[in-house]
Amino acid sequence: MKSTGRQATAAAAAKRARPAVSKVRGGTDTTARPVVIVHGSMDRSTGFRRVSDELSDRTVIGYDRRGWGRSRPLGGAGVDHQAHVDDLREILAELSAPVVLGHSYGALVAMAAAAAEPSLVAGIVAVEPPVRWLPWWPAVDPWEETVRGAAAEGGPERAARALLTELLGPASRLHLARTQPSDLAADGAALISEMTDPTVDLPRFDPLTFATPTVVAAGTRSAPHHREVARRLAELLPHGRFAEIAGAGHASHVTHPTEVARLIEELTTSPMTAPTEEQPR
Repeated sequence: MKSTGRQATAAAAAKRARPAVSKVRGGTDTTARPVVIVHGSMDRSTGFRRVSDELSDRTVIGYDRRGWGRSRPLGGAGVDHQAHVDDLREILAELSAPVVLGHSYGALVAMAAAAAEPSLVAGIVAVEPPVRWLPWWPAVDPWEETVRGAAAEGGPERAARALLTELLGPASRLHLARTQPSDLAADGAALISEMTDPTVDLPRFDPLTFATPTVVAAGTRSAPHHREVARRLAELLPHGRFAEIAGAGHASHVTHPTEVARLIEELTTSPMTAPTEEQPR
């Protein structure tokens, strides 16, 4: 009973704790909106260093979501999609309507946060969000099948290895050679938790009433359903635009940082604007 009580207390403390937030880059242009980066699964804020380097004039804020990187101790049972949304809303509330760059699962977090409180966000660049409740998402996701099969064979570490191989291809060999098995196991546990979270299958926002200007992007070499869902989602959004990143796969922020950064710059200078009180929705 005492052990159970200590575990419950530790879980409650982790839930109250804030994710690790850092200023990746301090911008020189004080008039430019800051950028907040929300990473996807099997990633962390440092994975966007190349993109932030391209945004030299802007202040860039990064943070590690619960279960990943420096926020790994905050993961575990009870951390669902809404917990990530709540974390982002707290971070955004301390800034002045920044632009948000969200990748994959992080893009879904960004859009759900903006839907809940539109005034917190000036615009979103959503790179291949897994909007699972749209009809163009497959009933069986190939990556989910890969992760589940690998987890059944060798647990979380094998699951992490399998997905990294899918994501990075030949480049995964060097990454995996440099990574400790214990780190892979921890990342695999967080990955499995996010992929099996039933709340992600439920509508997290209504695309037809989504007020925030949003660029939905996908790489031309990404999985067909990622590209299709991104394109269809952009068509549904009242203030949406679809952008292709030529030659990129799912990890476009790593392989094509200049193109991803350009989407942020274009979003902040384009005529895409959310409706005001004088404009009908």
